[in-house]
Parts: sequence; structure tokens; C-alpha cells
Amino acid sequence: MAADHERTVAAPDAEEIELTRLVFGDTDGFHANLAKVDSLYHDAADADDGYSSDSDDASDDDDDEMLQDDDLFVIDDEGVAVNDDMEIDSDDDDTAGSDDAWNDSDDDEVTVSLTKSAKLKKLRKYEGDDVIRGHSYVHRLRAQFERIYPKPAWVDDWEKDNGDDNSSDQEVDATQSKSRDLAAVLASSVSYLQKGKTKLMSANHLGITRLKDANGARRAKGSIQAVDFHPKHPLLLTAGFDRTVRIYHIDGAQNPFVTSVFFKHTPIASCQFAPLADSTTIYAGGRRKYMNKWDVTSGEVEKISRLYGADAHQSSFEHFKVSPRGRFIGLKGDEGWCNLLNPSGQWARGLKVEGTVGDLAFTSDDSRVLIASTAGDMYEFALDQAAGAKGVNINQPVRKWHDDGVHVTCVSYGGTNDRWVAVGTQSGIVNIYDRVKLEAAVDSGSAPTPIKAVGNIVYPISTLEFSPDGQMLVIASRGKRDLLRIVHLPSARVFPNWPTSGTPLGKVTAVKFAPDNSMLAIANEQARVTLWRLTHY
Repeated sequence: MAADHERTVAAPDAEEIELTRLVFGDTDGFHANLAKVDSLYHDAADADDGYSSDSDDASDDDDDEMLQDDDLFVIDDEGVAVNDDMEIDSDDDDTAGSDDAWNDSDDDEVTVSLTKSAKLKKLRKYEGDDVIRGHSYVHRLRAQFERIYPKPAWVDDWEKDNGDDNSSDQEVDATQSKSRDLAAVLASSVSYLQKGKTKLMSANHLGITRLKDANGARRAKGSIQAVDFHPKHPLLLTAGFDRTVRIYHIDGAQNPFVTSVFFKHTPIASCQFAPLADSTTIYAGGRRKYMNKWDVTSGEVEKISRLYGADAHQSSFEHFKVSPRGRFIGLKGDEGWCNLLNPSGQWARGLKVEGTVGDLAFTSDDSRVLIASTAGDMYEFALDQAAGAKGVNINQPVRKWHDDGVHVTCVSYGGTNDRWVAVGTQSGIVNIYDRVKLEAAVDSGSAPTPIKAVGNIVYPISTLEFSPDGQMLVIASRGKRDLLRIVHLPSARVFPNWPTSGTPLGKVTAVKFAPDNSMLAIANEQARVTLWRLTHY
């Protein structure tokens, strides 16, 4: 009987099969959608990491060739409004004539004793000054802040020119005039140039205090790879894997953001101001077969890519250095080549060494370039010799010597007349040479001996930066957090008091001194640029 009750199920027709596929999907559709998701994942990973595979690079380069220059970058000149919390009011108790942006009625009910702590005693106007109301306390704090961090002169000039009759108009101008702020700074007479002689530093103690982060007004969205001060004006640039170059006005107090440019297809590894005092040019390059030249005032961006015969030895513009006087842009090439460009981006000269180029460094007068191979061989080429001069081969080094370090990673000149030569290695050792003794030894056929081998870091050295006066050398590694030391010169002793175990440096990626030695900017992988005041200057 059971068999009689069984029913035969008919095979599904085409309409039922289509409905099932739409509701539940099928194998082919599953794999197709999975491939799309996987592709999206890789695109996101490339954006976060900043770099792509070699095949992606090749396709990107092909795509870039089809784009107009204007499609490769976006300029942001809006800036950001200064944080109200950092607003400075120099008025103290007698402030009836000025209105604050925010008034708290409870301030008049609060009283503060100025004798309970050493910090508050600094706010007293006379010895017996003790209890004051909250309103007066707020204004005294503001007045003390302004004494420590004075308002930049160009801000006063701008306020004088624009007036302060209408507060609402001021708020509009503060938002709309950021594009003019950069022009105001560049046109001002404010300069880093020092007057008088620099005093000698003590090797036993480094006087240093922390300032507000240089990029606190607008942070990067990825690891910062380059920082640089303008050679004359108080401007600092930052650049990194988020493809953006940002410029800040460094006043030590607010460090307002000024402007930025976004390069759509170039995670930036190297970036520098042109070193001329009145220059407004910035060079930026990454792991691409071109670099960008940005004129900050006009907003024009030019792509530099043609090396006219030397392209085969330059697969990337990732690592470059602009010479101190701006005559050359040195590119670390492939197969032992170093290509030199002129300021306009045209290929000027190619130099060849044995092995792989580890790094290069220019002398302060642009007359020599030192090219270091990773094997430790140092080649010094003369750049002021005329091609074709009798008895002169400009493609041969004028001096060659060997550093005993294992796998050279970076080199740098420093000091008056480039007295010091520093060589960093993969093992973390930094050899410091007195150039006078080095040249005498090499010219006599002897092996040069460093005056000091600094071994405080056991990770690969990624940064060597001399202070402009040559009294300090910063050595750093991005291999681990807080790996930074400052060496005093000429004693070649590491300063014992800084950094401490509590100094928030992170993984250091770039370091730069202000042109007058007064400040030190330290960038890290966490997208922060900490700013430090060197109190000796």
C-alpha cells in the first residue's frame, strides 16, 4: 500500500531552475563574485601599504602615460581653522573691552590659590598675590602662553591689513585665506638665518624640550617617509605613503596647516624643498618611473620622467637627494648607477660604481658627490670638472676608499667644510670619520680609520642627519621603536640624557634639523612628526 501512495516528482522546468539560481546562486556565480571580492581586497591592501607589485607598477606606469599632468594630483589650499583651544589672548585681568568667543559664568565663582604649587607661583604678579577668581586665572594662563610662544609677525601684519571690526568676517577670512597664508609667509622677512657665532655645545647634556607636534593640525593617513624644512622661511613639509605632501607653518605653538597636494598614483618615499632661499619648488618621488616637481605658489606640477638614454638603469625615482646648493638631483639607480639631474629635471650625468648603490651624499658646495656601494666601497666624484678638459676623466672617481662596515645603508657629510663623514650599516654600526685625516690616509695609500664607531643601535641604520653647524649627528633605525641617538661632535660621544625610555619617538622614519639648528623634527610610522626645541640655540 505504501508504494501506491508514493508520488513521482517531476524534473524542474527552465523557469524553476532560473528562480533557484537567483535565490540560492550557483557554482559559476559564486566563483565569479569571489574573484571580484578578492580583487577588491588586493586593491585595498595596495592602498594601505602604499606599494604594489611589479606587474601593477608596470600597468600603472602605462596608465600614467595616458593621463594628463593635471589628473595626477589634487591641490588642497583650504587649510584648517586653528583650534580654538590654542587661541592666544594677551589681555589679563582688565579685559572689559574684549569679548571671548566662549564665556563660562562659573569661572567667576571659582577661586584658585597661586601658592599651592610651584607652577602656579609663576602666574603671580607680586609676592603676596595668592587667591584669584577663575576668570583672571584663565587670562593669566593665556598671557603666559603668549609670552612663551609669541604670535608670528606675519599674523599681526595680516590682521592689520584686514582689520578686526567684524568678527564674523574674520571667521570667513580665516577659512578662505589659507591659500594666502603661504604667500604671506614666503613674502615675509621672517627667516631662520642666525646672527653671530654659534656657541660650542657640552657633550654631557643635551638641552631639549618638546613642542606641539609639527603636523598636529592635520595628520597624515599613513606612514611619513620624509620631512624637510624650508631653507629660509618657517615652513615644514611632510610626505609619505598616503600620496600627499603637506606644508605647515612652524611657529612652535599652533603649527597651522597651510596647503597640500595629493599625487594619485605615487606613494611618496622621498621629498625635499629646493634648497635655494627664495625657492618655492618641492620635489617628490616614489616607486614609480617618474618624480613630481611642485611649484607651491603657482600650484603647477610637472612630471619628470625622461632620462634620455639612462632610463634602463633607473627603474624607480624612489630614492633621491637634492644637493645643498640645488645644482643636482642625485638618483640612486640600478646596477651600480647614480644618475644626476639638473634643477629643471633634465638628465645631466651618469656615474657608475661596482656593485649596488647603497646611498649617496653631496658636499655643501656641490663640488663632490660620495657614492657608497653596499659592499662598503666609497667613490668620490668631482662635479666641478669640465667635460673634455685635458687629462680629466669625469667618469672616474677622484678618490676611492673602503669602509669596514657590513652592508652600507647610508652616508652623509656634515660640519663646517664637510669635516665629518658618517657611514651607517646594516648591523647598526655608524663609523664617523674626520675628513681631513681620511683624505690624507687615502692619498698616501693607507686605509682610513674612523674617529669613532658608534654601536648604540643593533638594527639597520636608516637615517643619518647632521645639524647645520655640525655639532650633532642624529642616527636612527626604523627596525624597532625609539631607536634614535644623538652624537655630539667633535667628541663623538652619544648624549646620555636624551632620549629617555619615556620619550615617545615610535619607529623613526625621517629626521630633519631647522636651518638655524633651533628645532628638530622627527617623523615616525604612526604618522606623527614630533617637534623639539634645542635650548642651546
